[in-house]
Amino acid sequence: MAAKISKIFLYLSTVIWLALVALPKLTLAEKVAVTRQEVLDVAKEIHPPGCTDSRTADYCQLATAYDVRGEIRDLLEQGMSKTQVIDQLVQKYGERILAAPTKEGFNLVPWILPAIAILIGSILVAFIIHRWAKKKPNHEEDQNLQPSYTEEDELKVNEELKNWL
Repeated sequence: MAAKISKIFLYLSTVIWLALVALPKLTLAEKVAVTRQEVLDVAKEIHPPGCTDSRTADYCQLATAYDVRGEIRDLLEQGMSKTQVIDQLVQKYGERILAAPTKEGFNLVPWILPAIAILIGSILVAFIIHRWAKKKPNHEEDQNLQPSYTEEDELKVNEELKNWL
């Protein structure tokens, strides 16, 4: 009976020892080494809350930018890719966190509108230039014009000039 208890104790202690050694490695996710440059590569595509429109998370110095960079680092350490990290941040903060709008749906407007405006402006300028070039002065009409004053008016002007000079 004592041998049976010692065998059970040996098996039980072995199982407990294996659980204690192996369990932490199974439960804790291994952290991936992340460089500062990797964090900044993701951060340059993110516009943190509170920063001016021209600043992305890689340059903004507000506390919210530091927090966002910390989140990016944590997500990258979990083994997420750049697109997964950006998707996670969009889920948390919404699309307003993106430095540039996505190129789909209604968000295509800011990408297409400048090209359309330039095209319309170019067509308008070409039309105006064509119209101006089409208008040529009509010299024949200028030759047929009669002076708006008569000889009598000219004599009066000459008399007045003599009085003043």
